Amino acid sequence: MTVVSEVRSLTIPLVILAIIYVVSIIFFHYAEGWEFLDAAYYTTVTLATVGYGDFTPQTGLGKIGAMVLIFTGVSTALYVITHLGLLREKTIDPHVQRRIEMLRNLTSLQTGNVRSEEVRKIKDKIRKIQEAHEGKGQGSGRL
Repeated sequence: MTVVSEVRSLTIPLVILAIIYVVSIIFFHYAEGWEFLDAAYYTTVTLATVGYGDFTPQTGLGKIGAMVLIFTGVSTALYVITHLGLLREKTIDPHVQRRIEMLRNLTSLQTGNVRSEEVRKIKDKIRKIQEAHEGKGQGSGRL
């Protein structure tokens, strides 16, 4: 997936999260009789999984609404946060990205979870790095 398609794939979850947020604020305003600011505060604290406990639903309907908010809102928020992290990883500096890939390859080699084709690719990458290193006149070319 390209970065643009990754951003587009986040559009629907972000819209869903915004809808959950707004609906929760309105719901707690009417179900619990809280001011809009208090309902927004409770929704934010719940979605952030902080749970200060200074506002808690007192009615049965409010408690059911809180459970729905916890399951739907928190899972949606975590989905968005995870995918933002993946998007950030794809947009980082190519030099850093190559180093991350090398670390993943080394980890695969150490754990033995690597196929012979992957070993060949890793050796080719190491050879290219050594050649580039030697081409810059930076020593013997040994890593």
